[in-house]
Amino acid sequence: MSQTENTVEPATPARRGSGYPAEFRRDSVAAWRSSGLSACKYAAQIGVDSSTMYTWIRQADRPLPGVAGGGAPRSVEALEAELRATRAELERTRLQRDILKKLWA
Repeated sequence: MSQTENTVEPATPARRGSGYPAEFRRDSVAAWRSSGLSACKYAAQIGVDSSTMYTWIRQADRPLPGVAGGGAPRSVEALEAELRATRAELERTRLQRDILKKLWA
């Protein structure tokens, strides 16, 4: 792969306040992942400080609060299967607890 194929045109996003738009941050992280470049080199090519790029990458990798599985979208069927498995495990745990209670009584 030649150097020109990995080159990214510098972007001048419309800035609101002191930050970049969420869409620009999201698109930049996705483009960096597919570029094969280091985050530092990619950040320089798009005109963003490397520490800012690393922050965006950390934020993109962070799971959403309160969402199991790190925020990855899952089907209703997958969630129902997980719920069934969790309920079965809870029932086994309750049974073990009851057995131990009887042994210690």
